[in-house]
Amino acid sequence: MPEALKVLVIGPSRRRLDSLMEALAASAPEHHLIGRLDRAIDLPAWVAELEPDAIIMDTESPSRDTLEQVMVMSERTPRPIVMFSRDESREAMRGAVSAGVACYVVNGLETERIQPLLQLARVRFEAWQAMRDDTLRARQELREHKLIEQAKRHLMKEGNLSEEAAYQALRREAMAHRKRIADVARLVVEMAHG
Repeated sequence: MPEALKVLVIGPSRRRLDSLMEALAASAPEHHLIGRLDRAIDLPAWVAELEPDAIIMDTESPSRDTLEQVMVMSERTPRPIVMFSRDESREAMRGAVSAGVACYVVNGLETERIQPLLQLARVRFEAWQAMRDDTLRARQELREHKLIEQAKRHLMKEGNLSEEAAYQALRREAMAHRKRIADVARLVVEMAHG
């Protein structure tokens, strides 16, 4: 049995929203509907307040405003999103996926598809989050490496040290104060420029 999800449903048409919610209840009765919005205005705030596990959106075509709201939400409090749309244009799909939509479904609001699409959205979302985390970690490591290199160059110049001796000086300082080498390097660079 799939795990129960807290789901936020968004759609401009009351009739389509009702049918979407009926389809959700029929296909995945274990899920809990925690909110329904008629548009994506203030989506980041609603997501922060309601803390859904997943979001289902229904739209004729994703507007620029909707995609901006999705993008902001995806940066602040990312969640897996399934978007049902009647717009099959490549631009609409590309815009939705770029904004953070995990599944973009054209003309496919059938009851039996909702549960598998929610599962697919969660799997894609988790993969994207892992790649995003890896990218952020790699960027952080690169910034720290550059800082250490900058601090070593400063120590080499000021103390007439070899590269290895400069690195060992940073390392000793880090160990003595129980800090990371990157943190010690940051202090050295700040003091050199301050």
